[in-house]
Amino acid sequence: MADLNGGHLVARTLKQADVGHIFTLCGGHILPIYDGCVTEGVEVVDMRHEQAAAHAGDAYARLTRNLGVAIVTAGPGVTDAVTGVANAFSARSPLLLIGGAAPLGLRGLGSLQEVEQVDLLKPITKGAWTVSETRQIPEVLTTAIRTALTGRPGPVFVEIPVDLLMTMVEDRMAPIPTAYVHRRPVAPDPDSVQKLADLFAQAERPMIMAGSGVYWDDAAADLRDFAEAAGVPVFMNGAGRGSLPGRHPLAFAQARGFALGQADLVLVLGTPLDFRLGYGRPPSFGEHVKVAMVDCDPVELGRNRPLELGLASHIGLTLRHANQALSKSIAKRFESWRQTLEKKETEARDRLMAERLSDSVPISHYRLGHEIAAVVDAQTTVIGDGGDVVGCASKIVELERPGQWLDPGPFGCLGVGPPFAIAAKLLDPARRVLLIAGDGAFGLNGMEMETAVRFKLPVTVVIGNDGGWGQIRNPQLSFFGAERAVGTSLPFTRFDQMVEALGGKGAHVTEPKQLRPALEKAMGSGEVSCVNVVLDPAAYRRGGQVSMAI
Repeated sequence: MADLNGGHLVARTLKQADVGHIFTLCGGHILPIYDGCVTEGVEVVDMRHEQAAAHAGDAYARLTRNLGVAIVTAGPGVTDAVTGVANAFSARSPLLLIGGAAPLGLRGLGSLQEVEQVDLLKPITKGAWTVSETRQIPEVLTTAIRTALTGRPGPVFVEIPVDLLMTMVEDRMAPIPTAYVHRRPVAPDPDSVQKLADLFAQAERPMIMAGSGVYWDDAAADLRDFAEAAGVPVFMNGAGRGSLPGRHPLAFAQARGFALGQADLVLVLGTPLDFRLGYGRPPSFGEHVKVAMVDCDPVELGRNRPLELGLASHIGLTLRHANQALSKSIAKRFESWRQTLEKKETEARDRLMAERLSDSVPISHYRLGHEIAAVVDAQTTVIGDGGDVVGCASKIVELERPGQWLDPGPFGCLGVGPPFAIAAKLLDPARRVLLIAGDGAFGLNGMEMETAVRFKLPVTVVIGNDGGWGQIRNPQLSFFGAERAVGTSLPFTRFDQMVEALGGKGAHVTEPKQLRPALEKAMGSGEVSCVNVVLDPAAYRRGGQVSMAI
């Protein structure tokens, strides 16, 4: 028997849950947890802002398909982390946020940093708890972990008062539960499998929309096998990007709007029918299209539109069984449809090629995307944090594997980039990490480049610097005119010098010919690097784009 304080119980519980790192910003309410982490061998990664700590935990969860953990102090520590938790909630990331809290005996008396944290976090988590006794710490934490990981994944919150973290108990009085998470993949019923196969047999113009659920279910191989057997075009979004390699003959990207409008069958895998897909309604979807969905969350089935078939089952198992039910000659049926989409893809790429190869100064967003694509290989993890700059790059950079692309997700939260990059490099030091950031987005958590330097995590950030919040400024100019454009402009900041001041390397790029050498040098340097690229604010609109989500 041994005596442990509450902080050591927290660390021991996390260690047993296979948590190797926690992300944090220090505070007196949580110091006992740090001491426990030192004992248990859980690495403490201290960030410069609690929002960044939550974002890093979110990315850690996505990349491991397991639990990510952020630990923050009471009051402003928790409130600073709220945005990161909300982003994880929208992205279905199993993030555990542990918050310190005022001592139980002083509750309601006006203690330092006291606020009603559980009520604050409940709407944006799968569950929020307060620990009321030190010996209950392992039980409450494992309940939270099980909740985060089972069913539809998502964030959870546990508040632990500081006096409980400091209280000593015998370890036998606070046993750590084992075997408390059971995630068996749910297979579809045979009748539904046959109905899905029949829908494809009756279709003329089918398509697959593969979203983040394909990644979370580790179903990329099953998606490839099904798509090849059926001869069905596949479009990808969210963490579903890379489920098929970009050069796969059935991987499409540029013709998505046309395909959704013309398809007579859309199989939606693991992505909600939200704003990204026009809510599943006309005019984004055709008037008479049949839609089938497979999702781990039954609440998503039938949201925003009626379905021909909705399955709350494992995507990989569903595709595997449906593949077996397909006609062996079905792929020939869709040859004309595939050729039509291939033509649309080629036309869309050709329309952008002039901008992609432009030697104009200031540099075009598309030329930047073109040069980034040239240096990204299968061993590069790409992180997108921005508006138009990232939107442009996502159309050009081809991916080779699942998990190769990380972005905020449907919440559209800026500032995820540096903390996402830190988590990616921690988890896989052998892979290069390239962060594509807008100048506005980088300003939110750019100080985390110092964290990367301090922990010797050589990530590269390329900043598309167009002197403003381009994704908002462009529609503002279109709708209201230049004379009424306020609140959307920024100076052309020398972020390269900022990163140098934080201990990294910087390059300032103003001409297209400088781009590729600067990117190659930064990514091969083995150091934290910033390539600050001055862009033409009008170039994105020249590519025929004005982005505004409504």
